[in-house]
Amino acid sequence: MKEGLTDSQIQTFHDDGYLILRDLLSPGTTRPLMEELDQKVDVLAAEAVRQGKLDPAQTFPDAPFSTRLALVTAASSERNWIWQQIQGKRQKTAGMFTLRTAPALLDVVESLVGPEILAHPQTVLRAKLPDHEETVVPWHQDLAYLVPEEAGDTLVVNFWIPLVNATPANGCMQVLRGSHRAGLLPHTHRESIYKGVAEADLPEGEVVTCEVDVGDALMTMERLLHRSIPNTTDTVRWSVDTRYCRIGLPTGREEIPGFIARSREQPEQVARSHHDWIQALVEAGLDPTADK
Repeated sequence: MKEGLTDSQIQTFHDDGYLILRDLLSPGTTRPLMEELDQKVDVLAAEAVRQGKLDPAQTFPDAPFSTRLALVTAASSERNWIWQQIQGKRQKTAGMFTLRTAPALLDVVESLVGPEILAHPQTVLRAKLPDHEETVVPWHQDLAYLVPEEAGDTLVVNFWIPLVNATPANGCMQVLRGSHRAGLLPHTHRESIYKGVAEADLPEGEVVTCEVDVGDALMTMERLLHRSIPNTTDTVRWSVDTRYCRIGLPTGREEIPGFIARSREQPEQVARSHHDWIQALVEAGLDPTADK
């Protein structure tokens, strides 16, 4: 039985531009991806040793998921090498597919866009390291990272999903309540690798710090101003952004295909595994392992 959102939650989402959904996802939804990432850190640590970037005695094989990437990164002679291989858009795997096609997520999306659901091409795995300038993201709107002229009329529903509990200390998200009504703002401010909106140029509104645990999801729309604050702990704040829109609407990333996650009109086109996702990219002439 589909659950989705209540009328009250839908109204809140449209009023505020965001919604926190508690206990939305079961451990079985996030665990496969976390196990893949554990394995990937292991493989990358071994490769860093092989390339002479990491001392064999500093691979920390018994460290927990929440700290191991931080430990091997700090021990590596090339600080960002392992991090660059794992974060971003490369993770088109069975675990990521399981998360992106979780019925609980799709039921929520169906409440907003209907049953014809495209898993949007813009999906990002984030490994926010301790005291790491490259993972501090300024105030921004997701639409500014798409092609607004194409996708400006598309409701893009984004879920920000923590793989470890996200707190103010380890760099959780902050949102500016109701800022989606301000329209698309110029993104002329830059911090590290990300463009955004300077604090002096923000519209008025309440800044809400969104502390979320594993199993929760922060849902935002494409024009909501939000940011990621610094990680001041010794752990890694792992998270996933996964976006959805209605099939047939412009995504703002037309050169990169998404995949059909749910459809009543064309059920035979629904992706059944991550192999279907990869095949769509190959047929578009793209490298599925690329960070795009």
